[in-house]
Amino acid sequence: MLDSRDLINTIEHECPVSRITLETYLRDGGHQIALTFTNVREFAGPIGAGVVFLTVRPFLQALERMPHCYLKEVTIAAAELQAAVEAFNNRQEYQRPSPYVDRWDRTMTPLGQRDIAENWVDFRLDEIVYNVSRVRPDVFMPPAHHLPRLRAQLETDRAALRAGRALAAQHFRHVVRNNAATHRIGLPRGREDEFADWVYQNPDTCSGLRLNHETYRALMSNYGDIPETADFSDLAHVTAIPYLEAATLDRRMRDYCARASAKMVRAGAAIDYRDRVYRDVADLLQRA
Repeated sequence: MLDSRDLINTIEHECPVSRITLETYLRDGGHQIALTFTNVREFAGPIGAGVVFLTVRPFLQALERMPHCYLKEVTIAAAELQAAVEAFNNRQEYQRPSPYVDRWDRTMTPLGQRDIAENWVDFRLDEIVYNVSRVRPDVFMPPAHHLPRLRAQLETDRAALRAGRALAAQHFRHVVRNNAATHRIGLPRGREDEFADWVYQNPDTCSGLRLNHETYRALMSNYGDIPETADFSDLAHVTAIPYLEAATLDRRMRDYCARASAKMVRAGAAIDYRDRVYRDVADLLQRA
């Protein structure tokens, strides 16, 4: 999974590697680029700024010619919690859900809701982006309207951390409750905290949610770091890392994710996700 910066640099500017170099690597190794709601939305972001669609179209077509798949990162935490509730209630082993879908428009659909283009068939990526932009032009605009809420929440969490009221397991209970409420997932009635503690006990249960949570706590612990709009994209992609072979992140979020991964390993996680995160496409190809 490449972040939008790397998609733009490679597909549009052929830097730091050419399209053909990346495509050859993918085909020779049997790999695919994971296209997510986030990286395609930002890749096609000029549409949200008023750029004519035909300017973006050839780059979308070049991207689709690469070996690719579609990953729905926006509901990973919800799907994980739903699977965990089922395992907890039935006293079964947790079975992690698959976040992969067959089309890009299906990466943006909330859990349990119908696709906005459910009846479309045989549409190419550029056609899907064009039609979504006509129905929901706001999709391609940066989520800046969420930034004040994120900053306010971060300040609240940092104040609690300073006061010793944001212990990791307690904070995770709050995260589980919030995610369940947002995505309308019914937690075990009267056992909500017990359920959250059960999930927290094993970092391989709800691993996407847990990696996101620990990454956010690393950001939270750096009192001088003021979040920006791009952090929404990075944190969304962090949630997807357990479902990928490799991902690129910018330096700052890569550092927070590394701290989070190390903490999960200390807690008993089976996988060290630091081994899956790269600086950029050139770094990925060099170390692969």
